[in-house]
Amino acid sequence: SFVRRAPPPPRERAEWRRRGYAPLLYLQSHCDVPADRDRYVRELMRYIPVDSYGKCLQNRELPTARLQDTATATTEDPELLAFLSRYKFHLAMENAICNDYMTEKLWRPMHLGAVPVYRGSPSVRDWMPNNHSIILIDDFESPQKLAEFIDFLDKNDEEYMKFLEYKQPGGITNQFLLNSLKRREWGVNDPLLPNYLNGFECFVCDHELARLDAEKAHMASPRDVPVPEPHIAQPSHMNCPVPTPGFGSVEDIPENDR
Repeated sequence: SFVRRAPPPPRERAEWRRRGYAPLLYLQSHCDVPADRDRYVRELMRYIPVDSYGKCLQNRELPTARLQDTATATTEDPELLAFLSRYKFHLAMENAICNDYMTEKLWRPMHLGAVPVYRGSPSVRDWMPNNHSIILIDDFESPQKLAEFIDFLDKNDEEYMKFLEYKQPGGITNQFLLNSLKRREWGVNDPLLPNYLNGFECFVCDHELARLDAEKAHMASPRDVPVPEPHIAQPSHMNCPVPTPGFGSVEDIPENDR
């Protein structure tokens, strides 16, 4: 999905900007999440225009009542995707900062040909198509510095388009990603492979069968074959650190806002 959908032409997005829309989109439906993203976005808004849709920090309405109603529209709605694709930059900030937690907030703008401005998984670089396809919030010392960089790209089409080179033939150069896609036992829209849900079920099933075989071997020869080690999920397996403020330090936050 990285490459199948071409980004809108620059002139279309330039017209969008001339009509008063911001360069940067923020779309969210949950406030007060562990990542405390709204605190960062609120500070960022001091330095660059951000069009915010959803329940938190909202300053614009989605174009139709149907899209505004989450009971009738989803984030995969074709009309919504067409609307979101007009924005050059999408704030892609996860609910929580966990190593293996990367969601549609990251993949959707890449599918649409926008540049994600990302905060989330510390391992995100490992899974990007190349080394210049997203902007990492934590690479900048402050929201102001981030805003200055986004503004620079917004005014320089040639530099901006470098972030979309992965859409071109041969643009996916991350060998780790390519090797992982080649080795995995599931696929996306691939009739020869199970989808990711069935693939995960098979992964669990294969490991459970291996465990049952190990238990049988132990029962048949307890002196020669050890008891298989238990595999029990622990909170640490999620690799989610204790939440911290999205901007500033705990000492800077009023007691009634913690």
